[in-house]
Amino acid sequence: MTAIDKYVRLEAIGWWFEAGRQEGREVIVSFGDESLQITSLKDVPLTHWSLRATRRVGTRGEAVIYSADPEQQEILEIEDADMVRAISAVTSLLSGPATPPPRRRWLWRGLGVAIILALLGQSPPLIYSVANTLTPPSRLIGVSTRLQERLQQKTAGECQGWQGRRALAAFSRSLLPDPPPALIVLDGLDPAALALPDGRILLSRATIEAATPESLAALVALAWGESLEQAPQSRLIKALGPLGALRYIVSGRFPALLPDILPEGDHGSSYIAARDYLLESGISPAPLQLLAQAEGIGLPLPPATLPAFEFESFDLLQNICAE
Repeated sequence: MTAIDKYVRLEAIGWWFEAGRQEGREVIVSFGDESLQITSLKDVPLTHWSLRATRRVGTRGEAVIYSADPEQQEILEIEDADMVRAISAVTSLLSGPATPPPRRRWLWRGLGVAIILALLGQSPPLIYSVANTLTPPSRLIGVSTRLQERLQQKTAGECQGWQGRRALAAFSRSLLPDPPPALIVLDGLDPAALALPDGRILLSRATIEAATPESLAALVALAWGESLEQAPQSRLIKALGPLGALRYIVSGRFPALLPDILPEGDHGSSYIAARDYLLESGISPAPLQLLAQAEGIGLPLPPATLPAFEFESFDLLQNICAE
């Protein structure tokens, strides 16, 4: 029986603080295969930490604070005494014997460098694919918040009119399936709409004020279609470059300075996803076809005539920046 086998059934409640977020989240902590598993109270996997990398970094009252990265951007607080003793015992055993002799260490380092150079030269798509696969939804929330905050600094900021925000949330609920994405309006944003990796959609003030319900519905549906295709996440990974994506795979952390993820010119599959959803919802995709034509993308529609999207509180939505 290994040290982890001994504690495989042990679970405890903890507080998980994601990178870049001040508020903690109550989670369930358990042992995996040489890892510490962190799941929601509804048993949804959130992330996992390598037990070899997990370190005790402090205390807060009776709680012990752990982190798995040197910068301590992501921390976990645990009060349960049995879990604290178990983590201490397992991490001590996994620390392993002394470091290998220098000769062997340099051999492994040389082999690692050779593999990295081979990947960089021949398989960037493979690197991006692995990075995408290894990115949990919980990590996308933190990085999307950082991207939004940077865009807010570059623009006049988020429009905060409370009636407009309520109308915007109702617009999203009436147009898109549950759970609908958050719609956020930035004054001075360019482009007109931008989907972030966690699914939230940024809209420009100019677009909101010049739109009609049906044209805004088409724009939001297109951004939603991009999220459905994981386009924003893929753009972020690709913007890191092959070497940056490799660093991310190894460290599990996005860089402090994030790249821009502006929409790419070719997103025909996102148009198709948005068109199919609008048709299934009984909403005319004609405004979406006009957007596609403006980009030189053909988007065939069935001959059936469907009603345009309507929204009663659209005037409140358009005044979100003027309140």
